[in-house]
Amino acid sequence: MNAKCILFDCDGTLVDSENITNRVIAKMAGELGINMTLQDAQERFGGKTLDAVIYSMKELSGEDIPSDWLPRLVENVSRAYETELKPMEGVKELLDNIEIPMCVASNGKPNHVKSSLVLTGLIDYFNEQIFTASEVEHPKPAPDLFLYAAKKMGFKPNDCIVIEDSIPGVTAAIKADIKVYGLVKLCTTEQLMNAGAIPFKNMHELSKLLGI
Repeated sequence: MNAKCILFDCDGTLVDSENITNRVIAKMAGELGINMTLQDAQERFGGKTLDAVIYSMKELSGEDIPSDWLPRLVENVSRAYETELKPMEGVKELLDNIEIPMCVASNGKPNHVKSSLVLTGLIDYFNEQIFTASEVEHPKPAPDLFLYAAKKMGFKPNDCIVIEDSIPGVTAAIKADIKVYGLVKLCTTEQLMNAGAIPFKNMHELSKLLGI
């Protein structure tokens, strides 16, 4: 592996959270008069920020979203995480074998990302090397977060690689001119390749691709 640093997305890449989050979003969309399935939520919100969720709900409902809706969404997701959240299969073995610097670069809220890593036992792999969209002007799919994370880690973008699972994340990496690997789960192999990622189906396959 020629890379000197690895930038990991969090939700759906390190932790198996996308189904949990989007299930709660789909259920709570009903309160707003929006009929939404889990698949609808996954396709619409995979890799997006909570701000994007609110914007979309307002657009779909044609009305302002009640002020308590987002705090309750966050609370319901957090409660579900406490009993259901797990690390992605094989990710601990992968992280155990990585010998170069690595960090997390996520569109999630800082407390949410850290809590997810604590709950899944992954926090010690990254310590304070956790960067979120709250630290930059524009979230993914803009390149800002990955460029910021690379700089904070002390590396040029072309010395890094990104591990992602969503099209917004892959797009952000490509715009940042960083080589990106995409997990086939939220998106298809074709979708990831069309966006510019090197697709992989599981962490064992990624390990082989990286030569770890």
